[in-house]
Amino acid sequence: MLRLSCAAQNYDWGRKAAESEVAKLAQANGSNIDESKPFAELWMGAHPNCPSKLQSTGESLQACLDKHPQLLGDKVAQHFGNQLPYLFKVLSVSKALSIQSHPDKALAEQLHREHPKLYADPNHKPEMALALSDFEALCGFASTSELQERLRRVPELAGLVGQTQVEALLALPAAPTDGGEDEAAASAAKQALKVAFTAVMTASQDAVTAAVRSLVERLRASPTSQLSEHEALALRLNDQFPDDVGLMSAFFLNLVRLPNGHAIYLPANEPHAYLAGELVECMAASDNVIRAGLTPKFKHAEVLCESLTYRQGLPDVLTGSPAGPGVTLYQPPFEEFEIHRVDCGSGSGSGKLSLPASEGPRILLVQSGEAEATVSGQLPEPLEAVSELERAAVLRRGSIVLLAPGVEVALAHAKDLVIWVAAVNSTFFVLQEARQAAAGAAAAAAAAAPAAALA
Repeated sequence: MLRLSCAAQNYDWGRKAAESEVAKLAQANGSNIDESKPFAELWMGAHPNCPSKLQSTGESLQACLDKHPQLLGDKVAQHFGNQLPYLFKVLSVSKALSIQSHPDKALAEQLHREHPKLYADPNHKPEMALALSDFEALCGFASTSELQERLRRVPELAGLVGQTQVEALLALPAAPTDGGEDEAAASAAKQALKVAFTAVMTASQDAVTAAVRSLVERLRASPTSQLSEHEALALRLNDQFPDDVGLMSAFFLNLVRLPNGHAIYLPANEPHAYLAGELVECMAASDNVIRAGLTPKFKHAEVLCESLTYRQGLPDVLTGSPAGPGVTLYQPPFEEFEIHRVDCGSGSGSGKLSLPASEGPRILLVQSGEAEATVSGQLPEPLEAVSELERAAVLRRGSIVLLAPGVEVALAHAKDLVIWVAAVNSTFFVLQEARQAAAGAAAAAAAAAPAAALA
């Protein structure tokens, strides 16, 4: 085990220290907390924008991985290089994050090459958000029928979209997209949505300001009980970001509310914005964000609009599946990561649990409770050379540790223990075995070909 010191980010959309789970966990982990700042994100990983450090030496986690690649495991190091393939976070959201998407791998490489100061790495960034409290987000495009209803109900939005584009959307079949329509119809619907959304996101600031102010004035004059949920959200967003195009773009998107323990996952090139709540989040090891509204930061609206998939419908919601005694697994369709929730122990302090070994590195965050953690049995031989590893530690709220591959950990005397674990997606190891087998078969076939020709 490597005990880690992890830092918090003080973004404007974060919560006040006294109300922020990020601030409380960072303080429990050993950080000094400035009560005057908002606390937004606790980063756990090796990304250079906010790297974790070893508590024992102060060395960065990445420097330790460079020195001891066996901490990643053979399959992870072979496929992902000498880096942790995921970034683990806790978020405390007080007001809306930007209307944004994350680029796919090819686009990330292009953006990093062309704008290295804006896009700090060449990696894609699929992610999963798992609610710790009631959590609210905008995520993905609404169905055609919902968009048509909102265009009819909100003339200010229709004005920004433009008459030609509104007519194109209203002419579409209102039935939800279910894959049953013909290819030409699906392409026409996607193109109409793209043109309409792009018209809003790239409208002049004067046009946006006029439309937003007209909408806000009309909504404020209406009884609250008569407002749709998106209209009520528009008033809230205007209080946070006056005259911002993100307020209008929200009408194109689904408003999703998740209770504690539910998760959504976001592939590349999907629009979203977190609105409020506390959550744990895991993603590929990247900090690439394409922003287009609800932010004082640089907006890259043309790139965002051009790169989106324009898929419609609600996101899949994960509620977790049992993965052993006291363990719940949240597994998205991304090879870089999955999240486990570990619950163990009652008020008596007699709880016991074993975390089986994994082929890849895991990061554990203790959200509540305490336990004594001990490595079971002998360390795998490659790890014997890593002097920084500890075989035992007392885990309590705010403890963050990296577990090396091949290490099983016993938790004893657990009391009211809740642990969140980020790990390499277990399906990756199955896929990697298949890749290696295929490569071996291809090499054997290539070697046999000359002998067969001579025969």
